[in-house]
Amino acid sequence: MRIENIDDALACIDELSEGFAKTYAQRDLKGEYPKAEMDKLKKSGVLGFSVPKNHGGLGSSCGEITQAIISLSQGNPAIGQMFLVHCLLGASFLDELAPDDLKAKVFADIIERDSFLGNAASEKNNNPKKGYDLTLTPVDGGVEISGKKFFSTGSLAGDQLAVIGMCGSNMGLAIVPRDAKGLQIVDDWDAMGQRGTGSGTTIFDKVFAPSELVMTSITDASRQMAVTNLLGPITQIGFTGIFIGAAKGALREGIAYVKEKTRAYPWPGLDFDQAIDDPYILSTIGTLSAQLAAAEAMAYEAARLVDVALDARESASAEDMAVLRAAASVAVSQAKIVATETGLKVCQDIFTACGARSALREQNLDRFWRDIRTLSLHDPLSFRTRSVGEYLLQDKFPTPALRY
Repeated sequence: MRIENIDDALACIDELSEGFAKTYAQRDLKGEYPKAEMDKLKKSGVLGFSVPKNHGGLGSSCGEITQAIISLSQGNPAIGQMFLVHCLLGASFLDELAPDDLKAKVFADIIERDSFLGNAASEKNNNPKKGYDLTLTPVDGGVEISGKKFFSTGSLAGDQLAVIGMCGSNMGLAIVPRDAKGLQIVDDWDAMGQRGTGSGTTIFDKVFAPSELVMTSITDASRQMAVTNLLGPITQIGFTGIFIGAAKGALREGIAYVKEKTRAYPWPGLDFDQAIDDPYILSTIGTLSAQLAAAEAMAYEAARLVDVALDARESASAEDMAVLRAAASVAVSQAKIVATETGLKVCQDIFTACGARSALREQNLDRFWRDIRTLSLHDPLSFRTRSVGEYLLQDKFPTPALRY
């Protein structure tokens, strides 16, 4: 199945999200990877959403990716995060850094065979100053991969995994199928939130990757891109979208809970028979919805500025490009700061509107807060606040990097 335009893809994503919302609570309670839901997503025809048009994909903009992530995360934030990984790897990362032959192969797999991309990048105990412990050792016809990864988000869903490790003194990347000999995906992810991402351990025991699916130095490639590198802002606005989507899901469920379950409490001096007429509940819901709407608007504006910078790369001078990238990066940081704090507040304060029974474990209403809190630790928020301060007070542009 293939979807031919962005509008249809977004409509499909909205429909899928509605279905995912129905199973999210139970999946989270059991700590399950949502296999049936991910299989449905993979067969829906939206996997080419972010693949460039010249490779047969829909070529979605940063704003459209943000919209998709918000929608999926409203249904199940774990699915939103896994789809973000696929979008980032399947377009932004590979399209920016990879040689043409590698891109053509991976994109063809996505478009023609509904191949889903997971990752095996972060490690648990490596020294970040020295790089990764996992190694890509050159052998005849390719590289041999050995080591262990943790935080392998999307690995359980992945038909192929993007593996990052050290190739000599450089950071390298390889694309390997999940059934590669010597590759073991361990379903041991056990965190308080984002339980369905399957972000556990991936073990590589002399896994072979052919040369056409290997980059021996993504470090050099990213340095050459310099100010045209927008991978960091695109990644971070994606995380921002997950926070907003999760908070929208919490607000939606909270409103439904108040309508269906919250009892009217006879406050002194007030006379009402339904919780939806309680002035304190009305005030709480109204305030949270306004704050969340503001955070969402900031996210879309930041994504728009990223798209402005992306569109300018062909014609802008290096100086103009640096200005555009800085403006986009700062706007993304501002949006992420607000979305993180607002998302946590919405997911926390919704209990005030719902009442004491909403705290029962069987309701599992805290899952939204746990998901945002867990993912918000991915990168320190203080880095964002400092970066914005440096831009405003010191005229310092954020440094281009793969994640920031």
